[in-house]
Amino acid sequence: MVVFFAVILAAFIITWINSPLVVSVTGTGEVSVPATSASISLSALAVSPTPLEAINQVKSRVSDLRQTLRSSGIDEKDIVESAVTAVPAAAYTVGASGYQASVTLSAKTADVAGIGNLVSGLYSAGAGVVAQPVLTAEGQEQLEQKAMDMAMQDAKKKAAIMARKNFKFIKKIIAVQQASSGSTATATTKTEAADTEFKLTQAVSVSYKMW
Repeated sequence: MVVFFAVILAAFIITWINSPLVVSVTGTGEVSVPATSASISLSALAVSPTPLEAINQVKSRVSDLRQTLRSSGIDEKDIVESAVTAVPAAAYTVGASGYQASVTLSAKTADVAGIGNLVSGLYSAGAGVVAQPVLTAEGQEQLEQKAMDMAMQDAKKKAAIMARKNFKFIKKIIAVQQASSGSTATATTKTEAADTEFKLTQAVSVSYKMW
């Protein structure tokens, strides 16, 4: 009888070991810190009957835009300017006449709180389009690791809940996949522009075997 029960128990244990429950859970982690810098890009456009006139006009606007950037405290070395391009205006607008000249500028500023005023000033100085400023923060690698640790902890909590529901008491990670990563923030909404926070999010998908 004892041998019989021993065989039954051994068979149960073998089946239990060889038939784990495999589950996948997701975890997310987010860190927010004050932004330390903002990058901005913009374009200047001009349309004139001749290519030379269009180029001269856009160069004049670029001069005003660079002055606006410098007046805001941006160092000259932090301003990048593309080459001037001039093409027939009809390439952009059907039926248009003349030529369109354009230049792209990009700059980086540490005055994150004043980014809204800078964008307004750039439009006043003749910018055609100013892209959404992108906020960044120092120590991004450390922030990414912190967010990843939080995401793994979130996944671990969810796995623990699932294990209890299925009466599983031993679990082992068999795969980890980073689902997504957001590493910048844009100052587009009033809330973001007001607190100028840099938000970084990490998301993971973690697979477990449970017994």
